[in-house]
Amino acid sequence: MNTAQLFDPDRRSKAPLVFIICLAVLVGAVVLASLTQEGFGSVSVSNVTYTNFNGILVRAKLLKPLSASPSNPVPGILYIHGYQNNRETSDPYCIELARRGLAVLEIDAIGRGNSGIPGRLDDPDFDPTYGGKTSLAYLKSLPCVDSQKIGLMGHRLGAGMVYTLAVNDPSAGALVISGIAYREDASTTLPKNMLMIFGKYDEFRQRMTGTRDFEKEWMGTERTRNVFPVDNPKLSTTYGDFKSGTARRVFMPRITHLHTSHSSAAVAEALQWMKPALDPPETDWIPPDNQIWQIKEGATLVAMVACLASLLPLGLILLRTPFFRSLHFPISTNYSCRGKALVKPAIINGVLMLLYFPIIFVLFGIHVYLIQIDTVFPLMMTNGIVWWFLWINIIGFFFFRRWFKKQRSENGLTLYELGLSNQEDRFTLSGSFIAKTALLGAILFLFAYLSEHTLENFFLVDFRFIFPFASDLTPYRAQLWFTYFPLLLVGFLLMGVFLHGQLRRPLKPTWFKTFISWSGFNIMVLVIPLVLLLLVQYIPLFINGTIPLVGPGGMLIAFTHNLFHIIAVLILVIPISTWFYQLTGRIYLGAIVNAGIVAWMFVSSQVIAPIPV
Repeated sequence: MNTAQLFDPDRRSKAPLVFIICLAVLVGAVVLASLTQEGFGSVSVSNVTYTNFNGILVRAKLLKPLSASPSNPVPGILYIHGYQNNRETSDPYCIELARRGLAVLEIDAIGRGNSGIPGRLDDPDFDPTYGGKTSLAYLKSLPCVDSQKIGLMGHRLGAGMVYTLAVNDPSAGALVISGIAYREDASTTLPKNMLMIFGKYDEFRQRMTGTRDFEKEWMGTERTRNVFPVDNPKLSTTYGDFKSGTARRVFMPRITHLHTSHSSAAVAEALQWMKPALDPPETDWIPPDNQIWQIKEGATLVAMVACLASLLPLGLILLRTPFFRSLHFPISTNYSCRGKALVKPAIINGVLMLLYFPIIFVLFGIHVYLIQIDTVFPLMMTNGIVWWFLWINIIGFFFFRRWFKKQRSENGLTLYELGLSNQEDRFTLSGSFIAKTALLGAILFLFAYLSEHTLENFFLVDFRFIFPFASDLTPYRAQLWFTYFPLLLVGFLLMGVFLHGQLRRPLKPTWFKTFISWSGFNIMVLVIPLVLLLLVQYIPLFINGTIPLVGPGGMLIAFTHNLFHIIAVLILVIPISTWFYQLTGRIYLGAIVNAGIVAWMFVSSQVIAPIPV
């Protein structure tokens, strides 16, 4: 017995109960995340929007201690996230600052999140601060903020923006930059009260600092000598004076670039810096090691997993209805891939997955020398991922065709047995089958999206874990969903041919054991080659301080970071396609659902902006 028992009308299905449990976990996790960002009752959180000087909308989140008021103004902090992030990436710092009596404005930089779309770099109205300048003015205008006590914080690209603001705005009394180094124009007096946080294993280290070993070399550079008031400054040591604005410090945690935005040690360091620089209310101060942001980060991960997990019982509930029941086909037991038969397709898959960097290089070569792809596909970082995903599956399909012709002639294998056709003698998908499959896929995707949309608008919490994953869509980003969905659909359909057809493992004694076995195997097939790519990059980095593959402008480092995102997305969605293949005996429903979800994740979270080279 496998999935037949799940469709037995005489058996009481547990799917409704599982569905309710998933929803309860989803809502509970979102509520917990919301309570955490509110400091469990000490901070008010609100969405704010305003118009940049060039007419582009800026969305931000304002975290304000309940003690702040026009009669009791508190210090203000502007935080700007890194290049591929959105405002929620700033939460570890912003939540902790607000709990300690500071009002914090964390923005979706223009081109990120729900803020507007930037123009091209050669546009006369282009804003190099991506809304930062206007956001600083907005923060200072708030009645509850002491405009004479303003701090600026940012990560990588955002750090560069706030650095510029700090140099040009004398009201900025403190600056924390992470993931970049201070510039050559820094001096002992400008920017005021500057803390630099830079990971020992930051992948951009050589590009940002010109050092191979940051720990041994950076404090002796000419740039550092121009900034510090002593001849031989040391790491993790404060020099200068906060009252005069000359305080200086470099902190080097043993972390990577990506980890800098989510490091408890880095957060504690930033908190310690802002206390003497901005003098927040002593009554609100909490020891820096008392941090709760990890709860929100974990809760949003649980919410995302629960939302996607709810699609499994919901899909079964709908497939058991008379209308959709015709989509259920038994899985053929005449074919399964086992033993030595696994080796060759697994090697081919591994090689194709490892083409990640070369295929991305081809895409950007086309963009630079032939046609500007971003006029149609504006998510340039996403373009690289989608381009790679589409082409490896197209190439893989030709290998599949060759394999299938051989199996058909030698063993009589059919497309029906692989779950690709509804008839044994030829490839056939009826119009009714296609329409019902598309409808059910749309229902499942819309349920996931509307769940997130409703909860985010009510609780101001999206689905994420370190990286942005899924959030509300602006009208423009919703249009982009229709641009990227067809490409991803083709990729997931072709991947299904390989993963659920050619590489399908034997059935286990029960449907549950089959689902766990198939999901685990399918994840390993796709993820292991990508993990190997990460090892190629990070083993040399941790051993000798050099990341091998950098690329122009550090492009390949950025796409290395994206590998973590890709791996996480695959782990999340592959069980979905596996489950629906198991329920329907066909690859199509899972491909539609996964393409919809991944397109949503990409268009809602990825940057729309020129690539800084």
